[in-house]
Formats: sequence, structure tokens, C-alpha cells
Amino acid sequence: MRAATIRSIILLLISLTLLGLTDVQSHSIEVLPHWTKGDIVHLEITRARVKSADGKSTITGKTHTEFRIEVLNTNDSGYLVGWTAGKTRFDSPSQAEHSFLGQVVNLMNGRQIVLEIDSRGTIRGVRNWQELKAGALKVLDALAATEDLQNEKHDKAFMSNLRAQWISMLETKAQVEELCTREAQVYFKVLGRGYTHNEPFEYEDLFSNPLGGEAFPTHVSMALKAFDQQAGQAVITWSQTADPTQVARILDSMIKEMRARLGREPLEKEFPKAVSMEDHAEMVVDVATGWVKTLKHARSVNFGTRAQVDTTSIIRTAK
Repeated sequence: MRAATIRSIILLLISLTLLGLTDVQSHSIEVLPHWTKGDIVHLEITRARVKSADGKSTITGKTHTEFRIEVLNTNDSGYLVGWTAGKTRFDSPSQAEHSFLGQVVNLMNGRQIVLEIDSRGTIRGVRNWQELKAGALKVLDALAATEDLQNEKHDKAFMSNLRAQWISMLETKAQVEELCTREAQVYFKVLGRGYTHNEPFEYEDLFSNPLGGEAFPTHVSMALKAFDQQAGQAVITWSQTADPTQVARILDSMIKEMRARLGREPLEKEFPKAVSMEDHAEMVVDVATGWVKTLKHARSVNFGTRAQVDTTSIIRTAK
């Protein structure tokens, strides 16, 4: 009886393997880009923001943007990839997309960002960054001169201040690349690493400081949650948390600087006494090609008694 039971268990395990339902614990995978010149992928990215204060939450905006990814060239060192945003649509009863804000949000609409990506999927730069910078500023200047803006009563001081902000965001190559690769950095983040169940890939990184100043050190963990061998798909999770000790140190330094500059203690609405930041994401990736099929990402930021959650959903669509 015991021998028959063992044989039955062995046959069951073999059957599960053939069906692609093997236990994820037995798998180690490596997710790398295997792309061909001419490959085209279409995505829809949905973003939403929820703000909370005094226990009340408000959805402040939801948008949808279509993106087109095209592999422009390949060689032994990597890839040239075109990343092009379509028009951003506002999920709101208001006519936000026809307003000045909507036009500013769509400054990069239709402009192809040419990404330089190495053989492991890491973005190394934006080849046409100077062209993108010049084009964005030209569109902003054109918006300032339209009659629609005059109807909305945007004064010259407002426009001057807005343009100054954009210039500061696009001043250097590094700043242009950071602005132009935000979505792409998240989309390609899963690439270039090996994953084994119960052995998360961990490293240290930085969060941009939402209050300005020194970035917040973070701890990042990426892990293999599931692997469907038959479909060739892996589910990868990613989490990132700001180091509370370092956050407290940086905030204390910023408060001291503000106190010296203002000659008084800053109020909480001007400068919260506590800040926490967390990222959580889950993505489904085709292991054979490295193309991500779906991705859900949430960034939570708490400013004292206030909180903000930004969610991003990326879905590969058929065209």
C-alpha cells in the first residue's frame, strides 16, 4: 500500500509539471528584454490621486493616457526604444482637458522620447532630450499667447511664474531625462534581475523629497510572487519604504533651516513634523520577451495629519 501511495504522489507531481502548475518555490527566473527591431507595444496608463485630511478623503483627479512603445533599433549593447504619449483624457465631468491645465498636462502629447536602454533593460538616457526640452518650452510659450488663456484671465505674472517652474524642471539633461522617463522607469523596473521564490532581491534607493531638499533614503524589495510555467508569465511584487530615522534627520535639518530663515517655528501646514513615504507595486511580465502585461503601483505619502495616495495602473492593450 505504501509503495502504491508513493507511486501515486510521483505521478501527480509529474502531471502538475506537465500542466505548468509547478510550485513556484522550485523556480528561479531571470527577466531580460528579448526585443526585435519593429516590435510595437500599446499601453493605457490610468492615474488617480486621493487626498485625505482630518479623516476625510477626496479624489482630486483621474486621467487616462495611451502610450506607444516601438523598438527602433537593436545591437549587442542594447536597444533604442521610442516611447510616445497620446493625449491625456480627464475622467471628470468638468472640461479639464480643454482648460489651460489640460493643455499643460499634454505638453508631451505626440512627442517620441527616444530611450537608450542597455541589454539588461536599464534606461541609460534620452537621446533626443534637447529636442524635447525645446519643444516643450515652445508649446508653453504658444499657450501663453492664445486667446483662451486671456479668457481664463491668467495674468502675465502667473504665466511668467509657470514658465520659470518649467525651465527649472528642464534646466539640465538629467532633469529632462528624469521628467521624460517617469512612467518608463516604472514600466521597465522589473527587467535585468533574477528572481527566486522566498529570496527577495533587496537594495537601497532614494525617494525624491516632496518638500524639496535632500532625498529620503529607502529600502527596496522585489520578489517573485508566482510563476505560471505554461503561460510563461511571472508575477513580481515591489515595495519601497523611506527610512524613518533618515526622514526624521532630514526633516529636523529642514525645520532648523526654515526657523533660521523665518525667525520663528514653522507651522504644521507650512511644514509637517512627520513625513512617511511608501511604494507598493505588482506586475505581470512575459518572461520570454520581458514585456510587462499589467502593472499596478501605489505611492502613499503622509504629511503629518494629511495624506496623499497616487495610483498608477498600466495595461497592455491590443491595436
